[in-house]
Amino acid sequence: MLKLFKARSLRFWVALGMIVALTPLTLSAILGQLVLNRGVIEAFHDVAERQRREFGPLQDLRILVWDTLIPIDEYINEGGAQRPLYYRELRSRIETGFADVRAQFSDDPEALQHLDSAFQSWQVADTHATELASELLIPDDPAAERQARLFHSYIQSASDRLGQAYDSIAIKIESAHDDAVAWSNSAGLLFGGAMASSFIAMVAGVAIVGLIMSRSVDRLVDGAARFADGDRNHRINISVPPELSRVAQEFNRMISRIEVSETALADLARIDELTQLYNRRAFEEALIRVHAGFTRGAGAGALITLDIDHFKSINDTYGHAAGDAVLRAFAEIVRKSIRVADQLYRTGGEEFAIILAQTSAETAVELAERIRAAVAAQPIIYREQTIRITVSVGIARFVENLGAAETVAAADAALYSAKAGGRNRVVLSEPTGP
Repeated sequence: MLKLFKARSLRFWVALGMIVALTPLTLSAILGQLVLNRGVIEAFHDVAERQRREFGPLQDLRILVWDTLIPIDEYINEGGAQRPLYYRELRSRIETGFADVRAQFSDDPEALQHLDSAFQSWQVADTHATELASELLIPDDPAAERQARLFHSYIQSASDRLGQAYDSIAIKIESAHDDAVAWSNSAGLLFGGAMASSFIAMVAGVAIVGLIMSRSVDRLVDGAARFADGDRNHRINISVPPELSRVAQEFNRMISRIEVSETALADLARIDELTQLYNRRAFEEALIRVHAGFTRGAGAGALITLDIDHFKSINDTYGHAAGDAVLRAFAEIVRKSIRVADQLYRTGGEEFAIILAQTSAETAVELAERIRAAVAAQPIIYREQTIRITVSVGIARFVENLGAAETVAAADAALYSAKAGGRNRVVLSEPTGP
């Protein structure tokens, strides 16, 4: 019997309320139906649809913009004819994405302003990327490096502008949600007024409808409010009536899609695609965090920087595909050599770093020697070719009078000393400090 009642639609319960309330309740029940369907259910349908139609394309476009960093950076560091082709493919998709998103928000001047600003930044970034991907690029050219930094900054600017458009739309959707809440409150007032005017009959009708509806509407309103406040883990569970249950299911699917997009965007910004290690951005964030803990007295600490010796000759001799295989194999060798608590980062083409928290300089040197020996002892097999590599290592310990950036500089200086001293060795920097 309970399952039978749960399967009943909203219209059934409103009709039952009308019957119970008899003639005085008929008009108020019809009005209540109108308010609930158009003011609450359709409003929440509209909010869920706008989330799907407007947020998704913006998130996808933002991810595509960030994706352009990969082929350009890899082309600058390693060359290769396929990377400019991949970039041009991404550029075509981005330009199409801008056109589609702009058409979607043609009636929203504020969002269009942010989109136009993002497109302008993207065009400037594309100009720099096109020059960087040209055949006239000279390796290690300072002008090219400056242009690469400009490309990165304009990509960041385009992403930020798209984020502002996202926030602008979110405010409007939240306003639509507030309107739906207001309609929900109006529905409650309508039922209350009808109850007062219809005496006992109206009380009975409102009791029937209110018993079925109030809990589900409250859950829907509460879930929408939590989403607007940034809670992506909350899910709305409604079984009665089926109409609101479908709205809740759509709302839950929309939240899941947004959560996946946001997670993908966050991962893209911090994960190196080739080695699946954390990238330079993640390294800089972690270094600041660990160094701050050191300055608060969280124990000793050290930074290890690593550079594969003669990596360019590997690319020249075996090809860039072999170079990529070497980078992946090197990352795996180092990962197996470090401790569970240590984190390996790829900070450049063949450059890597390890942040050691609560670790003395002596332990850092021992760990670095273990890595160096493991790399030298492990040949890399690529397409039946044996490639042997070595690594030069620089170490800088955390000291109170050096900031995070200065610690990186000290480790790099030690790395350069290792290179100058014949490579395949470990050098510990000894900065002035207590």
